[in-house]
Amino acid sequence: MYLNRLINSFPKPKSNYFKYRHLSTNPCNIQCDVAVVGAGIVGTSIARKLKLQHSTQKVLLVEKECTVAKHQSSHNSGVMHCGVYYTTKSLKAKFCVQGIDLLQKYCEEKNIKFNKCGKLIVAKECSEVGVLEKLLQQGEANCIKNLKLLESQCEIQEIAPGCRGSGALWCPQTANVDFKEITQHFLKDFQDAGGKTLLNTEIVSIAQSDNCEYPLNLISQEGLTIQSKYAIGCGGLQSDSLTKLLKNGCTPDQYFISLKVDYQKIDSKYCENLQTNIYPVPDLELPFLGGHFSPQLDGSILLGPYALPALKVEGYCNEEVNINYMSKLITSCGFRNMVIRNFSKCVSQASKALCNEVQIKDLQQLLPNFSYQLVEKGPTAVQCQLLNRDGTFVNDFVFDIFNSKGIGERIINVKFTPSPAATSSLAIANYIVEEYSKKISQ
Repeated sequence: MYLNRLINSFPKPKSNYFKYRHLSTNPCNIQCDVAVVGAGIVGTSIARKLKLQHSTQKVLLVEKECTVAKHQSSHNSGVMHCGVYYTTKSLKAKFCVQGIDLLQKYCEEKNIKFNKCGKLIVAKECSEVGVLEKLLQQGEANCIKNLKLLESQCEIQEIAPGCRGSGALWCPQTANVDFKEITQHFLKDFQDAGGKTLLNTEIVSIAQSDNCEYPLNLISQEGLTIQSKYAIGCGGLQSDSLTKLLKNGCTPDQYFISLKVDYQKIDSKYCENLQTNIYPVPDLELPFLGGHFSPQLDGSILLGPYALPALKVEGYCNEEVNINYMSKLITSCGFRNMVIRNFSKCVSQASKALCNEVQIKDLQQLLPNFSYQLVEKGPTAVQCQLLNRDGTFVNDFVFDIFNSKGIGERIINVKFTPSPAATSSLAIANYIVEEYSKKISQ
């Protein structure tokens, strides 16, 4: 009784630490077996899998925001990708193909609504048909089922009335879902299994402690210390800063950048005939899939998006500028070389992002008679990308698995997980927890 009164007498920080004060008798410290930093869909999925597989361990999920899935996990097209875009034997291909099956089964078990409406990847010109054939071969090598190459306008319009193209690749396994809702279900599973969550808790320092049993000290902005045996970083948009804290940062030849992407939207009552995702043939050298049409669960359609560099790491608004971030971006070799090697593509992308008429003209190549006059401004998202020094984009997931000396021997860094990370979240969790299990069994 006295101890409870003593704990309650301490000033409460902004974080909700005191909600979980029973984790430690020291009001300044929390102790756990493993701390997962970052509660997007990937981090929450990993925390869930850890607690379900290691039920006796104390697993703590730490998030700087007031809720889970605050950024990339809730700001996207809501598309479960089937894996056709990704190079065979890449981590993206492996985890996406595994992940979509796992995620759709999970949605069925939890009664989470999803729309398995498929995707058409459409060649606007005859010259793009060869890319469709390459994607078909790649998809089949990735073990994706029921892909079909459509060679006539009639076949295309049977699936998407009004769609125009020289050919298309039909991907029936693709679906649409609310990834934020899935993340919330992951969180409930985690908490129901006994996992603990700290929201409003930004980690600003990770260092070695003098406690042999709990060798890691994770210190929050409010001064809270989390003592942990192991840590798993899932930074998302904050991957750059978290990677530096985890002491296994980017090589000098790699650069994180944030891209601001804007969608347009049209109400469901104006687009009843559009029942599937329609995508253009992608540029296989870039990580962008092009302006597309994505049916949402409420019946509305998202159009776009088109990307520009964000003005800060979480730069959703053009009015918000971080001078330090922008100066580092502009002076980085990776960004400069990316612009140089893709100058015409950058100009084209910028014109689409900045001019509504240019966006519409681009989308009209897929659906010429769509009700574009009824289109409204849609949501804005920010995406994290990773550049090499030569200006090329890193085109696969990147994980650092206990590969540094010192405290790095106890840290997994989920360093770079762009799309299709949401689709792949359960498969990524299986992989990370398998690596963690190997480590603690040594």
